[in-house]
Amino acid sequence: MPQPAPTSSNLRAIDLATATTDDLVADRRAVFRRLLGYLKPLRVRLYWGLFFGVLSGVFNGFLLLVLKSVFTIVLPAAQGEQLRTVYRPFEDLHFPPLAHVEFPAPQLPPDKEWIFVLAVCLSIPVLLLIRGFFYFLHQYCMIWLNLKVLYRLRDEAFTSLMRQSLSFYNTVKQGELIQMVANQTKTTADAGGQLLSVLIQNPIAIISIIAMVLMMDPLYTFGALFVFPLCIVPVLLISRKVRKAGGKEEQESEGLMVTLHESFSGIRLVKANGREEYQRERFNEGSYRINKFVMRWRKAMEISGPLVEIVGAFGIATGMLYAWYVQIKPETFLTINLGLISIYPHAKMLSRMQVQMQKCYVAAAKVFGYIDAVPDVQDKEDAIDLTDCRGEIELRDVRFSYTESVAALDGVSLRFQAGRKYALVGQSGSGKSTLLSLVLRFYEVDGGAILVDGRDLRDYTQSSLRGQIGLVSQDTFLFHDTIRNNIRYGRLDADDAAIEQAAKLAYAHDFIIAQAEGYDTMLGDKGCTLSGGQQQRVSIARAVLRDAPILFLDEATSALDSESEKMIQEALARLSEGKTVIAIAHRLSTVLDSDEIVVMKEGRVVDMAPHAVLLERCEEYQRLYHLQFSRNEGSE
Repeated sequence: MPQPAPTSSNLRAIDLATATTDDLVADRRAVFRRLLGYLKPLRVRLYWGLFFGVLSGVFNGFLLLVLKSVFTIVLPAAQGEQLRTVYRPFEDLHFPPLAHVEFPAPQLPPDKEWIFVLAVCLSIPVLLLIRGFFYFLHQYCMIWLNLKVLYRLRDEAFTSLMRQSLSFYNTVKQGELIQMVANQTKTTADAGGQLLSVLIQNPIAIISIIAMVLMMDPLYTFGALFVFPLCIVPVLLISRKVRKAGGKEEQESEGLMVTLHESFSGIRLVKANGREEYQRERFNEGSYRINKFVMRWRKAMEISGPLVEIVGAFGIATGMLYAWYVQIKPETFLTINLGLISIYPHAKMLSRMQVQMQKCYVAAAKVFGYIDAVPDVQDKEDAIDLTDCRGEIELRDVRFSYTESVAALDGVSLRFQAGRKYALVGQSGSGKSTLLSLVLRFYEVDGGAILVDGRDLRDYTQSSLRGQIGLVSQDTFLFHDTIRNNIRYGRLDADDAAIEQAAKLAYAHDFIIAQAEGYDTMLGDKGCTLSGGQQQRVSIARAVLRDAPILFLDEATSALDSESEKMIQEALARLSEGKTVIAIAHRLSTVLDSDEIVVMKEGRVVDMAPHAVLLERCEEYQRLYHLQFSRNEGSE
């Protein structure tokens, strides 16, 4: 049965290659039942689609009846005979009430008979036009349903991914997520719509055709169709192979998407190390494996059609032998064989249904697994919105670890008073960034509690909590969008005047208006068309616009030169007025004016005091201070 993935999120991960038949059947039923549930809100359009599909299928049989009538009229005329004075279109049908129905043919002069024959022959394209019209309406409805289901699947999948905590993204590959949202949802929706269409139209068409040829000559029809059940055998033989190949293809597609994502995201590293050819080989290796598995299941799919035709041909050969023996009329012989031959395209579609179902199942199981993934961090049912935040933060004996072996925070207790500026200093790995992540509730604490304005932050909704916090990180991220929209991301309802004011406070306005299109300049991927310092100032402008009562600065000036750093420090000083500011800094020179500095080491708080006090009493702070400033003096 489905197993949880090796993450804290509840992902379905049934092994398609090794699972038992009972497990697969039960899981597949659940998956398809759930997929059909997406059609319930769209049932009116679904009913219309099914109605037109039934009409299109029924017309296949009705068309045979018309063809027989046309042959009855045209074949004698083609031999120079006169049209029958009495026309019996149902004379060969084995329904007693219809066997003696007579339709008088029009008594036309010999030179006018061609008009009647032409009218009868034109009935075939007219009926084909009507059948084609019903088929178009059927396909239109099914495509409309398919797109609606695809939209909903992608929305639910993406929404679920956006709800996940950072621990989820620490364990999954982003390329796999892109593959799932972009491709596997489409495979699920496409296959679902196609399966419904195949299951409705093709069986109706087969039943309609068989009913008509049975009425014309039951023995011939039985003789031709007695091997028809054998058509299922080749499909059953290849279904397991298709299931394995389909599952492997999806796995390899995810790996290929991971390679693509990593290659594009790390293009600077790739080029700096001259690894273009290495990445190409990785990509081609994954592409080759995908093609191998695609060829396996496509080969199985395509071979099912010819196998069905071959098996069916033996039945037609048997029927033809019977026709020779009993001397069936030419028009009846032609009509029955046309009917039997027209069955096999529908039978081929049904034979491929099993292959499509396997493909759909693999994709749908993965999509539903991510949709059902349970976030590690969730709002309580009675969570409230944090409003009118003062900015007071308190940590009470907080413990947290990313892995069981090493504690990132070990019994940390701190109190940050509202409206004051604090700094976190310490060696890498001392827990500074972890502390900010826990206050932002990116992760849940393992022990202890974090309070905001005197209340456990787990009592607040995540969105309202984070709405009271502004963040400027050393890992600047800008969207492939205009500069204006990148700044507006801090407050979506901000007008242009507020955006420009924020840019001015961040000392970004001058270089922005110097761009080709000013604030409407489109940035490259991750803001690559700007320098590092310019990217950082746009990020700071975003935080300025947010104007939250709590401000986190994670090496906010790390990418700036000395002149820009001075301007930003002045801007941040104005921005910090009346706010609770917690800054992480590796350069102590940027936080010496903090009200209090928190010294951290190996997940614990060593001391907390102003700079002058720490310099006198804290050995760890003295070590950091002298190490850094002596290094700076030496470099000078």
